[in-house]
Amino acid sequence: MRQGLLSGGDNTNNRIMYRDWRTALSSPPTYRIGNRSFRFNYYAVFLILAILSLIFMFMYVKHDSSSSSDSWSQRLRPVLIEDSYNATYPLSTPILIRGSPTYRIAIVADLDTNSKVKDKDEWRSYMKNGFLSYNSQKKSVVITWEETEPSELVSSYSLKGRGMELSELVTFNGKLFTVDDRTGLIYEIVKGKVIPWVILPDGDGSIAKGFKAEWATVKDRLLYVGSMGKEWTSSQGDFENENPMWVKTVSANGEVKHLDWSVYYKLMREHIGITWPGYMIHESGMFSNKNRKWYFLPRRCSREKYNETRDEHMGCNVLICADEHFTDIKITKIDKIKPTHGYSSFKFIPGTDDQIIVALKTEEVNGKTATFISVFDVNGGIILEEEKVPTDLKYEGFEFI
Repeated sequence: MRQGLLSGGDNTNNRIMYRDWRTALSSPPTYRIGNRSFRFNYYAVFLILAILSLIFMFMYVKHDSSSSSDSWSQRLRPVLIEDSYNATYPLSTPILIRGSPTYRIAIVADLDTNSKVKDKDEWRSYMKNGFLSYNSQKKSVVITWEETEPSELVSSYSLKGRGMELSELVTFNGKLFTVDDRTGLIYEIVKGKVIPWVILPDGDGSIAKGFKAEWATVKDRLLYVGSMGKEWTSSQGDFENENPMWVKTVSANGEVKHLDWSVYYKLMREHIGITWPGYMIHESGMFSNKNRKWYFLPRRCSREKYNETRDEHMGCNVLICADEHFTDIKITKIDKIKPTHGYSSFKFIPGTDDQIIVALKTEEVNGKTATFISVFDVNGGIILEEEKVPTDLKYEGFEFI
């Protein structure tokens, strides 16, 4: 048996014997000062020490966060980015020209196999700038393009010898992004340079191949990136997989999720009377946060089995409008079909309550390419007849910048 002795004042009167630590806690010693007695309280001492420890830790962390590069604010950076989402759109303030707001616009090119830079381990695209003026009183639009040469965007990233085949421009979280439909890379465009941000893998995310990204839009602070919405087939239309019928969501801090949209894509084409092996190819899609609706302008529509050569003449002229869950889908015809022309991108003109659309069309026939632009409302009313963009390149992405 262990014994301990603590005394205070008169050792004879205040001697206490302890059998173990439990007895010590339950029967603390008593001290006498003069005529007053004091009982020692271990619990109070432990509480005071704990409070002092917390105060010390707080002072240390506060000092460390102001001096260390690995501060708490940096450790929490992803949360802070998402909480401070930048919804600015467009990124530049429009100017008034003869009473009409005039916006800066840009288009980005997909050069396909011509994107390879000769004698260099690099791939390139081009971005062309211009201006769009919209007169809401007259419902008229004027588009002008800068006369200078388009700026060159260069990257050293590729997949199986191909890269920088840019198919869309989109503003997200106060930044301008573009997507490569060959590597699956999302690039941020900063001062004429492309900075890799996120890689999107094909299908459900478990496939090494890059996602064939064709359209992008913002919904509820998430970037949605979609592919062509058609089953992947051979050049003669034989089924291989449904990887292009997946959609990716990307958060402001770069978190990627994979969504199976095969049901939605099939519902849309069924509403215009197309069933497999017929097909519909999407290169443009938008979500209206004002109207809480999805809008799509398909590039190709065919009731026949896919054929690589015939596909060049399967242009489409419909606007698809659907609610958030694709339970209510409406089809609106836009102008007359021009078989070799197909939609590649569109945006709502700012300040029109997502009622007026400016859209790009591209043409690829026998190796030759061209780009066209037009403006119409969501009911199919034409505001600006289709006109050719002064270029022989195929521009697939459009955005207000």
